[in-house]
Amino acid sequence: MPGFDMLGVDLDALHNTITTLRTCADTLQQQSRRITEHPFGLGNDEAGRNYSAQGAAIHAGLERMAACLHHWSAGTAATADVFAHAATEYERIDRERADAISAVHP
Repeated sequence: MPGFDMLGVDLDALHNTITTLRTCADTLQQQSRRITEHPFGLGNDEAGRNYSAQGAAIHAGLERMAACLHHWSAGTAATADVFAHAATEYERIDRERADAISAVHP
């Protein structure tokens, strides 16, 4: 690519990405919990006595939404974990290679 003269991994950018992913995962999980903790449509009083079927449908939709947010959060957190592991391994291997080269050419 033009403008790039480095072969390697930008660890600062990778760690920033990991931090962003973890923040997103936490936010998604919080929103999932908020929906789960504040159900709607379980009784006739919330949707109105003539609209209990619609209230139940809204409740079911919100339950599905909370589940999707939970799964999205888990997937995002898992991605952050994989990136963190990759960054740790990259740093370890890079350090080992640098030490090996330093031992040959002090």
